[in-house]
Amino acid sequence: MNNNIKLYQFLKEETGKTITDTSPNWKIEKDLGIYGDEAEEFITRFSNKFNVDISDFDFVAYFNSETDGISLLISRLFYKKEKKELTVTDLREAIKKGRLV
Repeated sequence: MNNNIKLYQFLKEETGKTITDTSPNWKIEKDLGIYGDEAEEFITRFSNKFNVDISDFDFVAYFNSETDGISLLISRLFYKKEKKELTVTDLREAIKKGRLV
């Protein structure tokens, strides 16, 4: 079984959403709803399953902390610095390269 199919199965198990090669390039936080502590656990499981080095991955650059919706809205209004967006394509590339940066 190829790595893309394994990744899509992993994402389905993690999020309940079906992803294929023809799916849009979904964002892990915004589209799949993975953020905060859950994001760190997700990336760790991803790393273990696909043998991807995450030692240089900066969680804070990509994921918001665990907050309620109102706190997140206030944060976005007053702190304009946008987070980087981690996508399904980024995960596919990390599997190929063996590391997520």
